[in-house]
Amino acid sequence: MNRDFQYLTELIEEFFRQRRVGRSLSIIEEQNITGWEIWFQVEFANFLSQHHSMPEWWREYAVEFDRRREKMGVFCRPDFIIRKKGWRTDAYAALEVKQHPEASVCFSNMMKDITKIAKIRASSLDLRSFWVLGIHLRKPKAELFNMIESRHEAAGLQLYADNVLIKYIPNSKYAFSIF
Repeated sequence: MNRDFQYLTELIEEFFRQRRVGRSLSIIEEQNITGWEIWFQVEFANFLSQHHSMPEWWREYAVEFDRRREKMGVFCRPDFIIRKKGWRTDAYAALEVKQHPEASVCFSNMMKDITKIAKIRASSLDLRSFWVLGIHLRKPKAELFNMIESRHEAAGLQLYADNVLIKYIPNSKYAFSIF
């Protein structure tokens, strides 16, 4: 398992174990609230700011696209750039976040982000790795994994099963998937 993946999943799992997060997601689902990705990002930023591991992080830090791969845009702004204390200085993991009640739509949007992040110029920022986190309604985990696997195959990308995590979020009807 990739060390960056392990650290990020530990953070994310700890975040979602908070009772108030599950309650908030229940309200979101019960009231059919849409567009709550920013709520998640603010709550996660607050969580990172207070975490005992003291990660260094930025939200929507601008990194340059490789102009050979991306002709339209100049900058990409990953939702989070995170560096664990003790990691090599100036080496970061990028985390993109997507939310959609339907897992299939969420996974499609996550794959678009993978394609986008892959176009970042290597000299712009030392990204050790990049990951996508999707928050969606629960389905059987095997079904969710098969959806992720088929999206990777369709995009011609290799999926490493030990770098995929699907978990149900306590006190809610939601799950999260990260790969």
